[in-house]
Amino acid sequence: MIITVTANPSLDLTLEVERFEQGEVNRSTSKHKDPAGKGINVSRALHKNGVDTAAVFPADASVGVWIEKALTQSGIQTITTRITDEVRQNITIVDAQGDTTKINETGPSLSADEVSSLLAQIAGLLETEPEWLVAAGSLPPGLDGSFYVALGKLAHEHGVRFAVDSSGSAFKEIAHAGVADVMKPNHEELEELAGRELPTVGDVVDFTQTMLGNPSAAIVVSLGENGALLVNSRGSIWAGHEPVTPESTVGAGDSTLAGYLSADVSLSAEESDSESGDIARISTAVAWGSAAVQLPATTVPGPKDITITAVHTVVNPSHTTAIKELHV
Repeated sequence: MIITVTANPSLDLTLEVERFEQGEVNRSTSKHKDPAGKGINVSRALHKNGVDTAAVFPADASVGVWIEKALTQSGIQTITTRITDEVRQNITIVDAQGDTTKINETGPSLSADEVSSLLAQIAGLLETEPEWLVAAGSLPPGLDGSFYVALGKLAHEHGVRFAVDSSGSAFKEIAHAGVADVMKPNHEELEELAGRELPTVGDVVDFTQTMLGNPSAAIVVSLGENGALLVNSRGSIWAGHEPVTPESTVGAGDSTLAGYLSADVSLSAEESDSESGDIARISTAVAWGSAAVQLPATTVPGPKDITITAVHTVVNPSHTTAIKELHV
């Protein structure tokens, strides 16, 4: 079982247009309405590929209930805590060239009692001994990065591994806290945290290795069209997919993390701490992420969409290689 926590869930409305023109009337050619938030997207991708998962999130009586019903109807187990403020609604505009414009609401403000209820729900689920607790996405008003640190400590108290995918101040607080077993920043988020550009493989590897909180921890760095880097105490592995035509990049990083975790839970104990296990994890992550960008809106890939054989890997790529030069 993989449990995901989405502290700031959303209802995502994706509008497709031929060409988006700022300041003009734009007419959509199609629309998609999906339950979202990074943790929810991870659960959606896992469930679609047959991996046991449950999604935890706060929900109000209107938008939150819609999200809960949509997930339940698709067969995903949901655990919610009721909140007063309305869950956010996000708008994504995708044009025919694949360019994406997002308008994200901040999200509801959670009271101290609502946060306590959410933590109590999570603590109860950890008693079931899941393989992973995943915390992903932005945090709503009333929560800061210390919430993710607390979740990591809570997971470890129950002997559960902890994965996190966030950005901004939340990522900054969790990055060096030593509680994450897996983190999944993208290249831009990593550079923001470093406060400088990280143009080469060596720059990325050297910086991310300072963030490894324990000997078995790992960091997956999404590099967009340049694939992804897995960094751990054994070194680094680059994985890249054969060229694809993108439809929508929304949620691709969530599918990347879901793919990594799906591979991890399928490994034997012997494979888990080996180079072959690392290759399986990062290859699956890139295969799922690349499949996601070929689908519309926040559609998550299923088994028929994913082509693991199209992924190529390099163990310990040269540290002098520029990130922009990484490709199949």
